[in-house]
Amino acid sequence: MEPENHTLRLLQEIRDEVRRSSDKSEVRFEKMDLRFEKMDQRFEILETTLKDLAGQMVMLARGIKVALEHRTDVDARLGEAERRLSDLEKRVGH
Repeated sequence: MEPENHTLRLLQEIRDEVRRSSDKSEVRFEKMDLRFEKMDQRFEILETTLKDLAGQMVMLARGIKVALEHRTDVDARLGEAERRLSDLEKRVGH
């Protein structure tokens, strides 16, 4: 009967070790799930931030375009005013 008891004890030890391993695996998976949740939250924040920045860049680009168009108009008017002043100076004799 001695070998049967030894076999039974060995099988019980194996069973217990498998249970402990299973419990450790569950804890590891729970920790991994928490990490993935935190990563998802961070990615959502990054995505939102990038979308906001993209919108701001579009608005900035539009503002720059309007400013450049305005400057072109101002430069053209200034050029015309300088030409007219030059014509007047020629007539007056300066």
